[in-house]
Amino acid sequence: MPKTERLYYTDCYLREFEARVLRVESGPKGSRVYLDRTAFYPESGGQPADHGTLGGLPLLEALDEGEEIAHLLERGPESDTVKGAIDWERRFDHMQQHTGQHVLSGAFEKTGGYKTVSFHLGAEASTIDLDSDRLGQRQMEEAEDLANQVVFENRSVRIFFRQAAEAGRLDLRKPTAREGDVRLVEIEDFDLSACGGTHVNRAGAIGLIAVRRHERMKGLTRVEFVCGKRALRAARRDLALLSEAARLFSAGMESVPELIAKQGQELREGARAREKLAERLAELEALELWRAAPEKAGRKIIRQVFSAEGAAVAEMVAHALAKQPSTVALVGVKGSPAALFFSQSPGGGADMGKILKESVAKFGGKGGGPRDFAQGGGLNEESLEEALNLAEQLVTGGDVRAR
Repeated sequence: MPKTERLYYTDCYLREFEARVLRVESGPKGSRVYLDRTAFYPESGGQPADHGTLGGLPLLEALDEGEEIAHLLERGPESDTVKGAIDWERRFDHMQQHTGQHVLSGAFEKTGGYKTVSFHLGAEASTIDLDSDRLGQRQMEEAEDLANQVVFENRSVRIFFRQAAEAGRLDLRKPTAREGDVRLVEIEDFDLSACGGTHVNRAGAIGLIAVRRHERMKGLTRVEFVCGKRALRAARRDLALLSEAARLFSAGMESVPELIAKQGQELREGARAREKLAERLAELEALELWRAAPEKAGRKIIRQVFSAEGAAVAEMVAHALAKQPSTVALVGVKGSPAALFFSQSPGGGADMGKILKESVAKFGGKGGGPRDFAQGGGLNEESLEEALNLAEQLVTGGDVRAR
């Protein structure tokens, strides 16, 4: 089976080409077209495939099948000779990101000995995974500074081939297990790697290399970055967001972080104050309910239903009622689904967990808890009163008692 000549191996800037159709294989997803030569890069090594047209038809996918590259089209071409056209904007973007990755990976290795174990070129940003989870902001900035210095110096990027044995003796950033001819990408006096991807011919064409964020994960550090036009778009988005935040605060952009921190603290303090106020109101409401409830056989059974918006208050009221002597609280909350909170004074004779579980199970709900406080839900709002009726019968009738 003949090999597909990979034109992008030697000329990453080739935008159009002509090729001879060797064969066409039809399938459920379209036709696989095999050519004697191609400039389309197939997905490989963390880099997505090229887009474009072949014989006037959109290229659906380029597949690396070892010795050959399959071009997936909606149907086979009408001629034995076809013209291919690369989606250049996408290709050049990938060239910027992939070459930028080589520079950034080389910079991390030179500044801290951190090795790149994987690379992914995404639609909006790219990532590399480094072999340590001990990197922080200082390490990010050191590598970013060095990587951009290489860009600013516009160092040359050279692609050449060597036999595997000879390549193995070179100072490769990462050893290669490839056999035969090995394709090497060299960034002048900085990095040498075995790679089959597409690259710019000078580092200046990468544009700015910007680390966006990093996170630790399972012994590694994942670094997200953007290069070139992506970095420009990201900078514009950042400026737009910061400008809008400054406008909302009626302040200068340099004051935004401090103002956000201050507002966050005020919000947290406000939330704590509201929570304390809600607890106090719940205690007052519980006391009012307790005083109004009749006493039967030395205890008070208080039954109350809240609206769906009052769920948080309902739970607080149930807890507050349990602080009163000889009290059982059966609290329901309307909604879809409805909810229940049952409580009793410490040392009460009922098991609220068992009572709640039995009360909601009849209506398709679930719940439970310890002796003195239980909660549940999952039943229809229409069944809420019936569930409370059953619970009250169990409490007063003693059908479900603690043993």
